Amino acid sequence: MQKFGGAHTEKKLEKLQAYLKAFSTALKHQQFQLIFFDAFAGTGDIQIADEAPLLDGVDEYAPFIVGSAQRALQFGAAFKQYIFVEKSPSKSRQLETLRKQFPVIADRISIRCGDANGELEKFCSQTDWRKTRAVVFLDPFGNQVRWQTIVAIAETEAIDLWYLFPAGLGVLRQISKRKGVHKDHEASLDRLLGTREWRDVFIEAKSVGDLFELRETRERRATVESITKFMADRMKTIFKGGVLDEWLPLGSGNVHMYSLMFACANPRKNAADLASKLALGVLRSGRGRS
Repeated sequence: MQKFGGAHTEKKLEKLQAYLKAFSTALKHQQFQLIFFDAFAGTGDIQIADEAPLLDGVDEYAPFIVGSAQRALQFGAAFKQYIFVEKSPSKSRQLETLRKQFPVIADRISIRCGDANGELEKFCSQTDWRKTRAVVFLDPFGNQVRWQTIVAIAETEAIDLWYLFPAGLGVLRQISKRKGVHKDHEASLDRLLGTREWRDVFIEAKSVGDLFELRETRERRATVESITKFMADRMKTIFKGGVLDEWLPLGSGNVHMYSLMFACANPRKNAADLASKLALGVLRSGRGRS
């Protein structure tokens, strides 16, 4: 059973669920086959770790929330196929129980045990996008998503993407305030961001010292917001339907660890405008509530 997260976990799932409702409603009279693709599906249930009461060190009574897979399946026949990818064999087996929970649409549920990048890139290349539209949800723990996978999604010109981008947890934490990035982390950031240009944007080289000795330091100048904007600008170069300039900051303890981002691959103006309108409505809903 998954055990992590908190109120921010519920928030991101609420946004996804709201978009799936809006998306399926908007396209219900069109002839496209609709697919939901969850690349890091987990088990279906999530136990909230940071809000769990401990009883003599046992947290079995910690509250649970419904995960992305179960939330999506509640839309039933609105989607032609539900694809859930999970790398862990044990978690994949737990996902199989969803077929019993949703017997009416059991034949629409596809559970794949494998690497999220590989499965998603294969899905993008093998699907007939003339007849299909899809929503893809990327919810990695860290830097698992390759830029190459993001490119594959954009090239379909038919996918709406929700990406929980690890701006704080996966990028900012890899950059030291005074020493730049350790060489072991550079390759990870290159794969995630698809470029080496982040070095010049996120890190500032300075010469410090006196008349007798000068040395170069590499100081971090990036913030979680500037990292997210950098990624949004990168994605705008490949997503013909646009990338929202708004995103939802998420993380436990009011720390901005992730940015929930939206991008539309469809270049057709009507489709792109509709997707952006729906996504903005979802992101902005609930603001101002206590």
